[in-house]
Amino acid sequence: MSAVDPNRCDITAFMAQASTALGRELPAPKDIFNFGGSSPELADSRLRLAIAGAKSATTSWPVPDPMHWGVGDLSVILDGRGVPAAIMRTTSLLRCRFRDVEEEFALAEAEGDYEAYRTGHIEFYRAQEKEGGEKFGDDSEVLCERFEIVYAVVDGEVVKPSAY
Repeated sequence: MSAVDPNRCDITAFMAQASTALGRELPAPKDIFNFGGSSPELADSRLRLAIAGAKSATTSWPVPDPMHWGVGDLSVILDGRGVPAAIMRTTSLLRCRFRDVEEEFALAEAEGDYEAYRTGHIEFYRAQEKEGGEKFGDDSEVLCERFEIVYAVVDGEVVKPSAY
């Protein structure tokens, strides 16, 4: 489960604002995260790509066990300051070895070409390795997730990219 409490005041207020804007009651988010780990700049740049529709996929490692979200569930994406900025709906999930991530999926992450995707993810995940824990490599199982943005706020303005 996310390290961020879904009952945190700003998360519940953001979900209520989205429910009003979308004209339907949204369930609580199953996950709350940002796309940049500890890098606010990376989190903000990837968030902008997702809101613009250029980024429609993300890879996770290690794969959560047990999984606490699935296809159709909503997640809140935080900006680089940790502020709720968008809601995404998971459209597909696939577990595979990192070596088996397809190029088309990698390109949907909007992080450059296939080699840039591989290099960037290897660097990112190796930086997350814990001493004595699992090491990241080609045989590591990753979670390939496709998503759509259903609600976002950009510079204080509400954006509704889909008719969720």
